[in-house]
Amino acid sequence: MEKSNLIVNKYERKFIASSKLFWGYTQQYDIRLYDNIEDIIKDFHESLMELFKKNNLEILYEECQKCKFHCHTHTFGEILVTENDVYFCDHC
Repeated sequence: MEKSNLIVNKYERKFIASSKLFWGYTQQYDIRLYDNIEDIIKDFHESLMELFKKNNLEILYEECQKCKFHCHTHTFGEILVTENDVYFCDHC
């Protein structure tokens, strides 16, 4: 059973916000479900906005709507082969 968990987990990647306001927000995604980094960023951004909306954090929601997350450190190809955390920046 332990071995099958290793197989599933090797496709999970941790994505973290590198942002003055949203620093540390983290999501894990199965990279097999994506074809490009833009879709990962879109899902990451939408999950953060959903968190604020669900908890009636209107000002944070509005600030998050303005964010343009992007990645300086990895291309999609690099995400596929790395096991390191991937940071999404919004402050450039």
